[in-house]
Amino acid sequence: MADEIVNRNTAAALIAGALLGAGVALLVAPQSGRKTRRDIRRFAKRVGDKAEAARLELQRSLDNIIGDMEEKLKEGLAGGMDWTDSKIADLQRALDAARKSIAGEIEKIQSTQGTVSI
Repeated sequence: MADEIVNRNTAAALIAGALLGAGVALLVAPQSGRKTRRDIRRFAKRVGDKAEAARLELQRSLDNIIGDMEEKLKEGLAGGMDWTDSKIADLQRALDAARKSIAGEIEKIQSTQGTVSI
């Protein structure tokens, strides 16, 4: 029973609000179609201008983000290339040391074979 009363009160308030809103609209809104169209054009232009300003701001922000990312990528790439170059130099030194060591071992083997008599 209480729910039914709440539903009736809600429906009555909704209808009263709609009627009041329609009455206020009739009192405030009467204007010519020409004026209404002009107001709509002005509103549309303001909205379009704001949308364009937002688009330009977004574009600037994206350009800044892209520029920052490009700079970071270049720095990372340069660091990676420097690291790679240093590792190549380390590897070259290790290979040179291995070649010298192998050459020394070969000489030892050859010198022991020359002194061994069968």
